[in-house]
Amino acid sequence: MRLEASLAIAVALAATLAASGACGGSLSISVPDGQADASADGRPAAAWPEHVYPANSCAPGGDGSYVAQAYPTLDAYCMVSLVKGQPTYGAGIVPYDLNTPLFSDYAAKRRAVYVPPGKTAKYSATEVFDFPVGSVLIKSFGFPDDARKPAPVMRWIETRLLVRVADGWKAYAYLWDDAQTVATYNPGGGALQVSWIDGAGTKNEHGYLQPSQTQCQQCHEDTGKVTPIGPKARNLNRDYAYDGAKENQLAHWAKAKILDGAPADPTTVPALAVWDDAAHFSVEQRARAYLEVNCAHCHDADGSASTSGLFMWASEKDPLHYGVCKEPLSAGGGVGARTWDVVPGDPDASILWFRMASTQPGLAMPQISRDVVDKEAVALIREWITALPKAACNK
Repeated sequence: MRLEASLAIAVALAATLAASGACGGSLSISVPDGQADASADGRPAAAWPEHVYPANSCAPGGDGSYVAQAYPTLDAYCMVSLVKGQPTYGAGIVPYDLNTPLFSDYAAKRRAVYVPPGKTAKYSATEVFDFPVGSVLIKSFGFPDDARKPAPVMRWIETRLLVRVADGWKAYAYLWDDAQTVATYNPGGGALQVSWIDGAGTKNEHGYLQPSQTQCQQCHEDTGKVTPIGPKARNLNRDYAYDGAKENQLAHWAKAKILDGAPADPTTVPALAVWDDAAHFSVEQRARAYLEVNCAHCHDADGSASTSGLFMWASEKDPLHYGVCKEPLSAGGGVGARTWDVVPGDPDASILWFRMASTQPGLAMPQISRDVVDKEAVALIREWITALPKAACNK
């Protein structure tokens, strides 16, 4: 299983590191020494060890003015830096992972959360946790030089911050330089070219979009305000390797006093399926989990694609709402002469599968931050639609 393989590599990486003590234009992976784990097929690993490097010497948050305005460079936050090619966090900052992550053109991601000392996020059983003002969600994006290596060298492209402010959240994106030493605030975003080798030995060369602030808002918008996507109880309810020992993330957050109100027993909390774990989850569970994380933030009654009539939460019970025998309401030219969003038993006739399998502007879904097809996910959605009981869709 891919997750188990990733964990094994992660443990080996942590031991190796412990023993050894964004950019414009065309990007080719030629980078300083560093290591990162990846799964056998070249996708980023699903689990990471806690960082073994010393914490930053300065106090996270700097002078605190980031709540009002972005710092010009990432180092001013004293929250994350690159050490030996790895994102490394300041004191009190907690790394985490998700059961099913958002696809970003096969970029590997590292995530962490900062909650100001003495404050806690408030637990919610269904929604994003209510984080206090000053909290920061940190996510770094990068690509391996060659995913066939036990420990590929990473080239980090950008680090994005979601900062909790009094009236919601602000999105700040920072682009790493070629030397991998300085990340500079880049609110306008930009298109890059990346080159990397996957687990099968295939060289991949494609575009990568660092989104602008406006584009960040398009995906993160909920009821007209920017909001996080990932940190919900069901997507955080999983183990993470802290100090070499696995612990449930919800339990760890509560123990670290950054989360208040979480159930004492995490097994009572629903967990979103791991989309690529066929050993423990059904095709339907994995497909619906993938569609929730990659689509539901827009395809929701309060999202930017609410007019489509598609509501892609994994908890949605009405098949019509997640596309089965549903005519598109606002797909424009993106239907490819197809009539129904999902035709049970027939993925080739289904608009959902067709748009996921396309990279053509105006047709491809999701529309933002995707230059290539997620081949494994497209195969999963095809398998799911094929397995749906065949039924004729009628007007």
